[in-house]
Amino acid sequence: MSGGACEDCGLKGADHYPGLVLLCDRCFNKRVAELTGYPDLPVAPPPLTLTDADGRPHEFRFRVLRAPTGIEVELGELGVPVGEGYRYAVLGAHDADIAELIAAVRSRADADMSRRFLEPNPHRAGYVVAEDSDVVEGRLVWNDEGSEVGTPYDVIVAGQKLTWEELGQALEAYEGWRIRIELVDLIDDLRPDATVVRLGRPPGEV
Repeated sequence: MSGGACEDCGLKGADHYPGLVLLCDRCFNKRVAELTGYPDLPVAPPPLTLTDADGRPHEFRFRVLRAPTGIEVELGELGVPVGEGYRYAVLGAHDADIAELIAAVRSRADADMSRRFLEPNPHRAGYVVAEDSDVVEGRLVWNDEGSEVGTPYDVIVAGQKLTWEELGQALEAYEGWRIRIELVDLIDDLRPDATVVRLGRPPGEV
C-alpha cells in the first residue's frame, strides 16, 4: 500500500487527489456519492491469499471504487513495489451487483494465476517460456530507468517484472517463429451497455 494519510479519516495509504485533497478509497467513494446522488459503496472485502501455479502464496487487497464510467473492483497484490505484482480489475455499471463484480475479479485472478507462462532458465539467470505453454501474457508498466521519449516499458509476467531484453531472452528458443502481440485493456468491462471504442486508424486508412 502506498500514499499518505487520508485528509478525512486519517487512514494511511490514501492515493486519491480530487480537488488536491488526499483521500482513501472509502472517503473518496463517500464524496462521490454526495456529489452524484449514487448510493455509497460498501467497504471492500478483507485481504486474501491466492497461490500461483508453483504453489507460492500471494496476498491481495480488494478495492471498490466509483469511477466516472461505473463501479470498478480491483484485486492487487500487496507487499510488492508500486505498479508491480499481480493485478486484476473489472468494471460494472453504476447499479451493478458488487458481490458479482467481486466474484468476477476473483475468478479472473484464479484462472490467470493457475497458468505458468515462464519458468527459470536451467542454464543461466533469467527465464524461458514454460514447457507446457506457447503463450506469454502480461501487462506493460513504466520503466523507472527511462527519462526520454521512446524508452521501452517494462513487462509484468506472472507477477514478475522483466525488461524487454529479459523477455526477449526468454523467447530466444523460438527464433524463426511467428509472434502475435494483442493489446487488451487491464480492466474487464462487464457493463451490459458498454461501447467498445477502438484505437488507431480505421481499416484501410493510410
